[in-house]
Amino acid sequence: MCRVILLNPYSAGSHALWEKGMFESLPEAARMDGQSLELTCYSLPGRHWKWRMHSASLTLVEKMTADGAFDAPIDAFIVTDMMDVGQFRSALPKGFRDVPLVQYFHENQLTFPSHPGRPPKDWDRHYAFMNVASAMLADAIWFNSEYHRRSFLEAVPPFLKSLPSPRPSGTAERLYEKSEVVPIGIGDDVFDAPRGFVSAFEPGPPVVVWNHRWEYDKGPDGFFEVLNAVKRDGQDFRLAVLGQSFENSPMVFDAMSDSLGDSIVHWGHVPDRATYLNLLRSCDVALVTAHHDFFGISVLESAAVGLDIVAPNELAYPEHFGAHRLWNRKDMRAAMAACLRKPRRGEWSANAENYRWSNVSEMAWVAMKKITVGS
Repeated sequence: MCRVILLNPYSAGSHALWEKGMFESLPEAARMDGQSLELTCYSLPGRHWKWRMHSASLTLVEKMTADGAFDAPIDAFIVTDMMDVGQFRSALPKGFRDVPLVQYFHENQLTFPSHPGRPPKDWDRHYAFMNVASAMLADAIWFNSEYHRRSFLEAVPPFLKSLPSPRPSGTAERLYEKSEVVPIGIGDDVFDAPRGFVSAFEPGPPVVVWNHRWEYDKGPDGFFEVLNAVKRDGQDFRLAVLGQSFENSPMVFDAMSDSLGDSIVHWGHVPDRATYLNLLRSCDVALVTAHHDFFGISVLESAAVGLDIVAPNELAYPEHFGAHRLWNRKDMRAAMAACLRKPRRGEWSANAENYRWSNVSEMAWVAMKKITVGS
């Protein structure tokens, strides 16, 4: 029996989906390999991310202690990029500080883009250094995409040059040697339409979806610009805006609501998962204009339910779909117009199939066996 503890300091969005998928599928991947895995998860609500990075390790060790988690041997820990690994190891009971530890990078604060309304001088580099130091202290680091791994490791050397001398050397090379790419999986509920599925929308022009966070890094300005351009050219479409909104969402969403109001068939976050998937499955085209995406779970979910995809040949998207099927940003308007004339439903589903949890969990288990003392 291999006993692994998964710790998720920020259980929201893709972080929560990853935790759920790992809990449900990793033990089955071990079983298919002829081994037995006991996986236990501890998490905290996904809010106040800076405070989570500072204190989640202390809180989670307290939770594990109260739960009796340290009453039996542990073969490995899996933590996320929201964990201060040094603090976590120090907070553990003495007999558990040398247990192998994997850090999973959903995102990182080193290459996360600065907010356009916040001057660079106000950027707090402490959280970036916490990610770099934690990666150095982990036994293995997993990234959700090759793009994420490459961009992070390329940014480490120039970042460390800002430290006073003497400073760590050869860090990026050492991090690469213990790194793996282990994607986030997609649940079967995304691929498999429920029996008797009925579209949420009446017959009509193609429905374009926005199913990302309502934040600047997902490119809402570019999204609005493309839709406005095709509208001016006389192309008819409808719009469903999903995804999580926040108190200080970009003002472009107000402009979008006013300008495209007659075309909108849904507006607003859908917290219920089944309702969200029903709405997503009822759309036709996913227009992607993000300037930042370490993985792109919302784009892959759109592909999995059968939508046509118009996305840039950047970020993690070429890994998922192949560069030859994607677009230069300057060509997005023409690509969108062509797509709206005849959406190709189901054309991208096979690419998303590679990320079904049954496939991803096998990859995770292979990577897990490299460090677990119980394997």
